[in-house]
Parts: sequence; structure tokens; C-alpha cells
Amino acid sequence: MWLGALERRLLERILAPPPKLLFRDRQLERALELIEDRTSFVVYGPVGTGKTTLALTTARGLEGVVYTSCASARTYSALRSKLLKRATYYVVDDYTMAVREPRLKELVRSLEPKAIIVYPPVEAYEELEGLKKIEMQPYTLEELEDICRERAARLALAVDDEDVKAAARAGFEHGGNARVALIVLAERTAANLQSYAAWRS
Repeated sequence: MWLGALERRLLERILAPPPKLLFRDRQLERALELIEDRTSFVVYGPVGTGKTTLALTTARGLEGVVYTSCASARTYSALRSKLLKRATYYVVDDYTMAVREPRLKELVRSLEPKAIIVYPPVEAYEELEGLKKIEMQPYTLEELEDICRERAARLALAVDDEDVKAAARAGFEHGGNARVALIVLAERTAANLQSYAAWRS
């Protein structure tokens, strides 16, 4: 019972956006330029490549940002109720998961300025035509190891280098997916804590 709660807390901490987004300097610089110019853009790439973190990192410190995830608000009416607020910037996450219909397409076209996060192929979304694009590539194995190491050190996780490498390998085997790597890191941390608790009792 306690392990389940511990795993949930660990996962929340480990998956929380980091103070610095590693290996995305070029994309971050571009996104900051676009936000400064109040230009709308699309962030696209496979799952676990830092799309949401990039959008939230660039919007950090801005007043009046409206963030909406289509994973929880998928229909036109649900999204409309969240997106009708005036904003300095709209961030629409997981747009791939929205139930696309003409009214939703018009709503998304009308938002200015905005950052829309989608999985490829981005060309499938005609309502996003003409927007600037930022591509997020899958992470390499070495990058995933460094991401896991940074998270382990910053959060003082109960893991060793073998745990870090195993988590990175899992993410790499899932297409360079940092989210998978960090989930495995959380699982290994919880397992190590459980082993330690069993040893002490």
C-alpha cells in the first residue's frame, strides 16, 4: 500500500519539468524567439522527446498563459470552455488526442498567439498550416543516460549508475523516449527503497 503511494509521489517528482531542459538548446532558443515576437508555432515529434516541457519552459515567467491538455479535454465544448479566456499565450498540448471537427479547427485557428503540441505527421493538421515549426528528435542513449543522471542527482534518488543505465536503455528501446526512461527510473528507485526497508526490518 505504502509502496504504491511512494511510487506515485516519486513519479510526480521525477516527471515534473526540470529547471533546465537538456539537449534542446537550439529548439528552446527558437521557441523563445517566437514567443518574444508573439508568433504562433507547432512543436512536434515522437512521444517522450520533450515537447510539453519545451512549451512550458518557454512560457515560464509569462503572465496570462493558458495551458490546456487535449488528453483531458478532448471535445470541442470541453476545449472551448478552457480556451475562451484571454491569454498572452495559449499552449494546447496533446492536440493529436482531440476529437477533430470543423468547429474545433476554427477555434484553434482563432487562437493567437499559440503553441500547439502534436505527434507527427504535422502535415495532417490543415488548421496548423503556415505556423512555424519546431521539431523534437528522439533522444540518443547517451542523452537519456545524462537526463536520468541529472534527475537522480538533483532529486537525491536511491539509485546507482546501473539503475540509471537500465532506465536509459528502456527509454532508448522505446524510440528515444525520455518519459519511459524516467518512469523506469522511478520504478527502480521505489524497488531500491523497498529492498532497503525490508533489509532494515
